[in-house]
Amino acid sequence: MKSRQRKQIRRIFQDFLHRRLSAVRELRLQDLDINPFLLRLLAEELGLTDAKAIVRWLVMQRLKRGTVTSFGLALQEVAKVFSEGTGVEGADVLKHRSGKRYHIQVKSGPNTIPKDMAVRITELLRSAQRRNRGSIALLGMCYGSAQQVSNIVRKYLGVDWLVGREFWQFISGDQRCIDTIYELAREVGESYRDEQGQTLQQIVENKIEELTVEFTRLYGRGGNRMWKQLLDKNC
Repeated sequence: MKSRQRKQIRRIFQDFLHRRLSAVRELRLQDLDINPFLLRLLAEELGLTDAKAIVRWLVMQRLKRGTVTSFGLALQEVAKVFSEGTGVEGADVLKHRSGKRYHIQVKSGPNTIPKDMAVRITELLRSAQRRNRGSIALLGMCYGSAQQVSNIVRKYLGVDWLVGREFWQFISGDQRCIDTIYELAREVGESYRDEQGQTLQQIVENKIEELTVEFTRLYGRGGNRMWKQLLDKNC
């Protein structure tokens, strides 16, 4: 992998972490999905018996959902680092191999495509093929193995696909491309700090403390009063 490409990938990972840090800092109590029935049901099993435990669980659930979606987009940007030109509608990456042009749509993993999207991707990529006679359409999945590719992809996608290591090798021409990206993710994750020198973990803990104070003021610290207030103020 070229030095320029390494720098681009590092920047994509750094930007991803910066956006996640910003999202955590901006999080407000009203942004959390407070379902009193679910909290009451899980309270005993998950130890959600006081304000801080509940806030921590809510924050981590919110962070997980946003992170998975956002990182899928980041991986698509990493794949574009290896594109050889501007793609057509429906394709993220353009590659040339053995005199053939490949239009590649990129998705993060092997189980992220519902039926309607598989059909739409097929339509777009086949349209790209018609506009570029002799070209080949592919779906690329950034992680996973062939065994993990969903039945939806196998049944409803009308073009070929590549997944995981095979996909990265194809678009980069480098057998160890996926290993390099994996290592770059480690390096960025271990070294990244925001403008104030804080890690994501530190910012999350600070936010949990901040929201716990607000939660306690609104619902109480724990016990029957807290549970009654959670129901009354959210129903």
